[in-house]
Amino acid sequence: MFSLSTFRYRKVLAADGGPVDSIESRTVSVGGLPMVQVNACLSAGLTRPRGQYLYGDADGTGTHRVTSVARQQAVSEALKRWAFDAVVQSDRADEFAFDVDPSSTGMAAACGLTARRARRSAMLAAVERFSLASWWEGRARWRLFDTDWPGVSAVAIDGPFGGVTVIAYSRTTFGMYAYGHAAEESFGAACERAMVELARHERVLHAWWLSALVGEYRQPVERFERRSLFFATQAGHELFLRRVQDGGQAEMPAASLLCDREVTGPWSDYTTVWRFALKPSSEGYLNGGEDYFFW
Repeated sequence: MFSLSTFRYRKVLAADGGPVDSIESRTVSVGGLPMVQVNACLSAGLTRPRGQYLYGDADGTGTHRVTSVARQQAVSEALKRWAFDAVVQSDRADEFAFDVDPSSTGMAAACGLTARRARRSAMLAAVERFSLASWWEGRARWRLFDTDWPGVSAVAIDGPFGGVTVIAYSRTTFGMYAYGHAAEESFGAACERAMVELARHERVLHAWWLSALVGEYRQPVERFERRSLFFATQAGHELFLRRVQDGGQAEMPAASLLCDREVTGPWSDYTTVWRFALKPSSEGYLNGGEDYFFW
């Protein structure tokens, strides 16, 4: 079957004159099922160093049962990163509400004959982050569920435009706590995507735990990585559970749209990048400490 992503990405590698320097893949486990994880790295100079220690230096990561889909996800995420870094501090920043929210929240890249898929993914990304911050600040309606995965529980947060954001969480075999969150139109679909993120978080934590065992302990300096590590600890998980036990009947703040448009640039030769930005209800998710549940 013809794949538009295969066509548009046919010359995406640096060897063919494209922006992607390298792509690597490996098999990983998600909820006990084998999947393929692909990491894509852009050519030097296209993005800024992010100071990440836990999650490594890949510019894009994709995970799926089908290798070609995981590869497309990884490349799309890398191209989104290229677009973000090129625009966020440029004279075009205010066109895409980066002057209000200088993060990549609400950005997505996807191939297609139209921009529909990229816009939908960007909208879901924005809703996920808006819902997550609102929930952590005690301003959202939500419910607690057990999932179909043994030992995995989930918080389901009602979205501002419908749909649901799911936070899946579980205790790992090595004593830490892993989390994953995602937004979708249905609880089941959101759970499946959240499980992919949970599995990735668990792999990152396991690598850190092993390094600490042999005396190679390093404390991350990047804010979001520090948060992901803090909430993986007993103290962090207890703080998370206090929020879970607080109840969930508060009204979510109204979501005000700041931007809903394509981010054009040299990456547009390969993919469509979209920015769907909602006005943050507070600056906590950007400026809060490591005990703010958002990364």
